[in-house]
Amino acid sequence: MSIPFAKPLINKQDIKHLNIAAKSQWISKGKYVTNFEKKLSNYLNTKYVGVTSSGSSAIMLAFLILGLKPGDEIILPGYGFLAAANVAKTLGLKVVFSDVDLESYCVDLEKIKKVITKKTKLIIVIHLYGNMCDIGKIASFCKSKKIFLLEDSAQSIGSRFRNKQSGTFGDMGVYSFTATKTLTTGEGGAIIFKSKKFYKKFLLYRSYGYIKERYYCLVHGHNLRMSNLLAAIGYSQISRISQIERKRKQIYLQYQNQLKQKNYKLQKFNKNVSAVPWALAIKLHSNFTQKKRNLVIKKLKKVGIEVRNGYYSPNELPIFKKKYNLPNSFKLSRGIISLPYYEELNKKQIKYICNNLDQILS
Repeated sequence: MSIPFAKPLINKQDIKHLNIAAKSQWISKGKYVTNFEKKLSNYLNTKYVGVTSSGSSAIMLAFLILGLKPGDEIILPGYGFLAAANVAKTLGLKVVFSDVDLESYCVDLEKIKKVITKKTKLIIVIHLYGNMCDIGKIASFCKSKKIFLLEDSAQSIGSRFRNKQSGTFGDMGVYSFTATKTLTTGEGGAIIFKSKKFYKKFLLYRSYGYIKERYYCLVHGHNLRMSNLLAAIGYSQISRISQIERKRKQIYLQYQNQLKQKNYKLQKFNKNVSAVPWALAIKLHSNFTQKKRNLVIKKLKKVGIEVRNGYYSPNELPIFKKKYNLPNSFKLSRGIISLPYYEELNKKQIKYICNNLDQILS
């Protein structure tokens, strides 16, 4: 049996819309871009939405729109995919990492407060594996301190905190639609705004820096647009997003029924979160070193199961020269395994994964 970590489901309806877009000859700009944005807007219950060429380009646009300059200080979680940190360093921003909660894997307000300074311009939260942090408290705090808040919701589209969509609490929220994501266009992303002023800036920065008069640039813009072809797939997928959500929740329950949790723990979800799991991450007990964890991954690969290690803590990466106080992030980095997760995963495969995992760990 061969089970990949992720596998995008592109069905006949997706292909139909892709063909329509291709035959229209509008393969760059086109109606599918606008229509996909409208559907996203309705789904997320937010007014200002724009699609982009990737999740990382959405993050870059957020930084440009906020007018962040080299040396400006931003706070990010010490555990999570480092897309925002990499963009920030590229733009010369001062990156400060906050530790995360050991059970939810997400950042919390008390840990943010430990690293915040008078120079902090922006706080970024990452909602991991479909879970969400206690975003209500963080959003209220940022508002009271007049600090911008950006939600990295690349892994949590569809998840809700107190029935409000992930990504809609901050000044901006960004999403990723890469091949492994809950909603995929192959490559691509999106960004949402509370402010019309920010949305107008987005339109400029996303498309070379001009809108009305061709080539008359008003800002130093870029080409960070999504193509009509990719938007056609997104438009089709979001039309069945409720079905995708149900299936991913069912898969999580099937895993829960099979996992014995003797030598590991499941990620703890916030009690106010209705999660749409993106992946299923487990934290091995502390007696498993990073070396032993990596050996588990190799053994699972030998029986045809692709799993992934946790994200590296910044302290383990030479590109981040400064060392940070991130004990929980460090533990998660060395102890997490992420199991296969995709729509077509069936009960037989899940049982096979769990049986092999328990056998290798015992």
